[in-house]
Amino acid sequence: MDYCDAADVKGPLQIDLAETKFDSQLAECVTSGSALVDGLLKPKKLTVPVVVPQLVKDASKFFAAWMFRRFSDPTGAEAFWVEANRFLDAYIEAESEVYLGSV
Repeated sequence: MDYCDAADVKGPLQIDLAETKFDSQLAECVTSGSALVDGLLKPKKLTVPVVVPQLVKDASKFFAAWMFRRFSDPTGAEAFWVEANRFLDAYIEAESEVYLGSV
């Protein structure tokens, strides 16, 4: 399941929403970014609920932006990686606190 869409990724990449030239490539990056989120959550025994939390959507969006940019501008793409992890870490921390708090 994709946690965001191509239009969400265009903002961080500063691509006009009306521009469709990159939509199929962005869609592939969204799918990979969402899979990366799943892969990073799995060791923590966390999954994404049916209603996707905003922190997960944002992490997925920035992972997708990183994937889109990493070959053409590896140095600039690093900022997207950092942001994606910041959002995902916040989600993991919030979910871990809920779990620990209910024990």
